[in-house]
Amino acid sequence: MTEQYIAFHAAERPDAVAIVEDGRAFTYERLNRDLGSVTTALREFGLPRGAAAAVGCKDLYFSWLLLLGLERLGVASASLLNYEDPSSMPLLASMDLVISEQSFPAEMARRHHPITQAWRESALAREPEDEKASVPRMPDDPMRVIRTSGTTGVSKRVRLLRRMFDPWVDVWIWFHGLTNRTRFLVTLPFTVGGCYAHATACLRAGGTIVFETRTVLAETLSSHGITHVILMPLLLDKLLDNLPPDYLKPTDLMISSFGAPVSAALRERAVNRLARDVKDMYGCNEVGFIATTSMHNRDGLAVVWPGVEVEIVDDRDVPVPRGQVGRIRVKTDWMASGYVDDPEATSRMFRNGWFYPGDVGVLHGPRRLEIVGRGDEILNIGGTKVAPGAVEDVLLRNGVAREVAVCSIRNRDGIEELCIAIPADETHEAALLKRIELTLGQLQVGTFYVVRLDRIPRTGTGKIQRNLLKEAVAGAMATRTGAPPKA
Repeated sequence: MTEQYIAFHAAERPDAVAIVEDGRAFTYERLNRDLGSVTTALREFGLPRGAAAAVGCKDLYFSWLLLLGLERLGVASASLLNYEDPSSMPLLASMDLVISEQSFPAEMARRHHPITQAWRESALAREPEDEKASVPRMPDDPMRVIRTSGTTGVSKRVRLLRRMFDPWVDVWIWFHGLTNRTRFLVTLPFTVGGCYAHATACLRAGGTIVFETRTVLAETLSSHGITHVILMPLLLDKLLDNLPPDYLKPTDLMISSFGAPVSAALRERAVNRLARDVKDMYGCNEVGFIATTSMHNRDGLAVVWPGVEVEIVDDRDVPVPRGQVGRIRVKTDWMASGYVDDPEATSRMFRNGWFYPGDVGVLHGPRRLEIVGRGDEILNIGGTKVAPGAVEDVLLRNGVAREVAVCSIRNRDGIEELCIAIPADETHEAALLKRIELTLGQLQVGTFYVVRLDRIPRTGTGKIQRNLLKEAVAGAMATRTGAPPKA
């Protein structure tokens, strides 16, 4: 499907730039020709339709050609990081072929083809395959194999079919207004499903994908005339902190974010200094996008997407009245049916046609969703139920620290007490404690502890890894001499 859009743009606007990688510009005509050549090289591996192959290549243009070529052959693709550790073994072992610069032992990848300079040049020199050689397209064709972010420490694999992937791509096109004037800056690896889908959407719309590693982010946004970018909250916050005082705000920049919530304060800062809007996309790999919060949502609530059905249920899976807190469950026509080779997780999270993302929320009216936090992260502080994300948002909004993560630790009496993790180099202890005490005065959380960590554990998309956070906080508190700071 994507290659047909590329061929269309190559015929209509052959000199239009499709991809820019560190100063190298590739037109749609060049992309279409190179895609035909690389597809010829890939066909020589003899992969049948419906097979799966993983790609790992630092040259993002060539990596993109491989991924698009596999799609053209009806082969599902997976993306690899520049370096994969043994935790990726389940993914690699499930692939029919791994094409990468990194070598893997036989027990990790049963069939591996190395990407060398010679093979790359040979592939690009092949006679381009005719577009008509593409396999017929069916709704249940496997398109991508992606890994979930693993906020609980265990990553799972999801197989995206064409009927799932294409609506996800369409969301980016129509909701974000992608056109042939779009310039999308890639800031995340293609292992992140949303980044790959956004890049695909940009090509289908006839826009330009930009990869840039030579300049700082603020300069890249200006010099390349970027119109769309994905920035996780931490990266967005850091970017705003480092903007020069005389930085000229781009005229038409749309920032998308997902994986971790964007606070109202951060969105306001971004709109004032950098973007026309910041869209916080709530969703997951299993379902796609569920709801969106933007500057137009004055009450801070997310708006549920067309084609998405959301219910709030109790512990017996009975829907609760509007305005009441409960577990979120979601249903769409394009959601996954389960995880690859994980029947236990599938039966737990996919039930009776619904997907249970593990979040707690409230429906305040038709399509008005408040996401309270992770169901397995809700803290019980002296009988008071507290969402860690809400506490973090309050602390960040009041400028307590540039980065904050919250968890709870049981004391000797088995009572949970609030622990606030901040970067190790934050400000003076007494002033910090006073600011936190004043900020948390309305939340009735009782005793709290402040723990300084060298690094707050997060996933690649910025989600706090609560289990690793709790381990780090417990370890830091155990090594202290004397009583930990408290109020």
